[in-house]
Amino acid sequence: MTKRIRRVIVGLDPVRQSRALLDAAAELAGRMQAELLGLFVENQDLLHFAGLPFAREVGFESATRRALDVESMERMLRALAREARQALESAAEGTRVQWSFRVVRGAPAAELLAAAEESDLVIANLETAPESPARASVRIVHAGDVEALRAALEEEGACILLLAGADPRLVGETLRKAAGRER
Repeated sequence: MTKRIRRVIVGLDPVRQSRALLDAAAELAGRMQAELLGLFVENQDLLHFAGLPFAREVGFESATRRALDVESMERMLRALAREARQALESAAEGTRVQWSFRVVRGAPAAELLAAAEESDLVIANLETAPESPARASVRIVHAGDVEALRAALEEEGACILLLAGADPRLVGETLRKAAGRER
């Protein structure tokens, strides 16, 4: 990799949390002596839904219907954020990488895209690209596309949003190949 990566942001998805994705991000940040930032997005659509009078959830084990409310949804999101922070801390533990954790509220794809605009590399657990970036300098690359990642890393001033897709292990392979550590 020729571009100096100073900050790696990893999107921490409460639904599809992946240790392989966190390990790949921590490994890259450690190798590049970059800061690792975990970004947990509280999905505003879930909170809006929880506020509707007809909103219900069905218990997984009990199959019992319960009313939803904003307060209980916020508690659940805070608990998921704590779990995500612990997972990030655990992944960073084996490296000597400086890490931090941030919680934001909004639409997950939009928040990750906004993070890409302020960082060098964002690794997101998204399968499809969000709507067009506000800044033309954000390059969206799918995991597995090593040549596109290498080209984005060569581009001066480009910010990269790497989409993990369905197979987060592919992110680690893609990063190692782009760095020339694998063929």
